Amino acid sequence: MLSMGRAAVRGGDSAADPARRRSRRARTVAALAAGTLVLSLGACEALPSLPGSGSAAPSSGDPSAAPAMDPDAVAAAESVPVDPSWLCRPGEGEPLAPSTEGGTFTPEAVHTEGGDIQVSGSFRLAPDHDYRGFAPEGVLLPADPENRGVPAPGFDGELGVEGAPVPPIVVRGRVEVPGEGPAPQAATARLTLGTCDDAPLPDGQFLLRLRGGVDGPGRGEEDAGWGASGDVLVDVVDGRPEAVPGAVTAPSGEVPAELSPLGCRAELAPVGDGDGLTVTVEDPSVQVPTAVPDGEDGAAVSGAVTVTSQDHGTRALLQGIVLTDPATGAVVAGARNTPEISLRWIGAEGVTRTERAWTSHGACGADALAPGQYEARAVAVTINAEGGTHLVLSDPWDVEVVEDDAVQEQAGPGEPAS
Repeated sequence: MLSMGRAAVRGGDSAADPARRRSRRARTVAALAAGTLVLSLGACEALPSLPGSGSAAPSSGDPSAAPAMDPDAVAAAESVPVDPSWLCRPGEGEPLAPSTEGGTFTPEAVHTEGGDIQVSGSFRLAPDHDYRGFAPEGVLLPADPENRGVPAPGFDGELGVEGAPVPPIVVRGRVEVPGEGPAPQAATARLTLGTCDDAPLPDGQFLLRLRGGVDGPGRGEEDAGWGASGDVLVDVVDGRPEAVPGAVTAPSGEVPAELSPLGCRAELAPVGDGDGLTVTVEDPSVQVPTAVPDGEDGAAVSGAVTVTSQDHGTRALLQGIVLTDPATGAVVAGARNTPEISLRWIGAEGVTRTERAWTSHGACGADALAPGQYEARAVAVTINAEGGTHLVLSDPWDVEVVEDDAVQEQAGPGEPAS
């Protein structure tokens, strides 16, 4: 029976000590450093040059490539103004160069500071194009609330032309890196964000679409240019841009996750320190029948699972309910085997969803759970800025699977089931 008063449970097993929780902005700094290392080591390339260390050697895998740009040097460089009038007054200016066939920029790390956003990643230029510096152009598109990885309806077409919508955020400045000769093996784009009317940045989810010219700073000659391999995920929280923890781009609106701790027969236990998440459940089932109730898809343990975070914005998030065998702690129902987690916006009220762990079908090792006593928990899974998976568990409650379909009336606050 449930003995927790209002049938609400807290994230007890893996709730992080507030002193151990890091702010989201601090995590983006770590993500930038980690991403820079990955983009150099992951392809067996030389490390980017560091301040005072001189230039790094070109990649042994691409002898024609120049050393990677130093993100610290780009961050310290002076920004130059960008005229966003072509976006602010659609049809009156010159849209971006249409072609991005000259090269590819692959975003791998994101850092934000104030109203600036900095993106680092590998850069490859086609052999028939000349490198004359790196001057990124960017467009901020509102994200589709139903699919975080694609633009919102109305912003998925050409911008800057007559009749096109005006983006709520535009680029007002950028760092231009001069150069001539071999293209760098990795590049860093730094942009200053603003609005057409100099208003504060609006909160929400956005996609940064990066591109630029390859035959000279600014727009490319003869329609040549480079484009990013994917749109960069950007949130604005309290008027400040922020990176999305654990994800740089996500065309599908989902990111990979390690969910083996929620697999069938896995011994359920928290993973990580919770990364600032708390999970609660209200009105959980305490008794379910073996028979399927009329008009239902099946019998299940259900409850309203709410996940909250100290840091608001987009997070990789999976929430649910799982049942375990109280004798072994092994998952017997509600297992998850998906390789990806959806990206969801977590605001001050958190995210609440009615979740179910089916007991009449799809149970581990059997079509349905046998009658008996089980233990249930609400769960939440997220991914931090370094890509590590965190599994947060609520306190457990007892669930009984009964032979007939005469389910006892669910207990009220502090009351036993009748």
